[in-house]
Amino acid sequence: MQKPKPLATGQQSLTPVTQTKPASLPVDDAARLREIRQLVEANNQSSIDTDTLICQIYMESRFDANARAQGSSAKGLMQLLKAPVRELYRLENLTKPRAERLDEAEVYKEADKFHASAELSDQATNIKIGTQYLEHLIQRQTKKGAQDPIAEAYKDYRGLRNGIYYNKIKATAEKLKVAPESMQILRDMVK
Repeated sequence: MQKPKPLATGQQSLTPVTQTKPASLPVDDAARLREIRQLVEANNQSSIDTDTLICQIYMESRFDANARAQGSSAKGLMQLLKAPVRELYRLENLTKPRAERLDEAEVYKEADKFHASAELSDQATNIKIGTQYLEHLIQRQTKKGAQDPIAEAYKDYRGLRNGIYYNKIKATAEKLKVAPESMQILRDMVK
């Protein structure tokens, strides 16, 4: 019986890097910006301009429709929490005739079901719901007599009263108006 030959694996030359190196593909990240712009223009339910909303979406999710904040119920492009969804459901319920209204527990149950569904991660739906909620906040601040209802609405949306969030978004939106396809402007905002 003949002895098996030892494998010559140690003697073989390694695969050259040129054969294993991933191909470099040019990425047009402005294409995603254009896509978000179209989504905002088609689904904006608020009085806030497109560039401001684009900046907010980038700040919140970096344009990732599946974004989730760890330890939070925030979901989607606009990082919608359960509470805003519940509030919109509650307000919608109040527009129904008394006989058709649900009790608050049922309204919240339906809102939570919607928030947990894949539908809220749909980009168009997330923008519609997020901008509806922003408009609700703007109208509430207008009724209160706020000098800048949009700035106050953003404080409510973010849950921080210092105004830094909106000021950053607003300043970046002004730059984005001048260079509407510049992803670098958005990247600089979140540094």
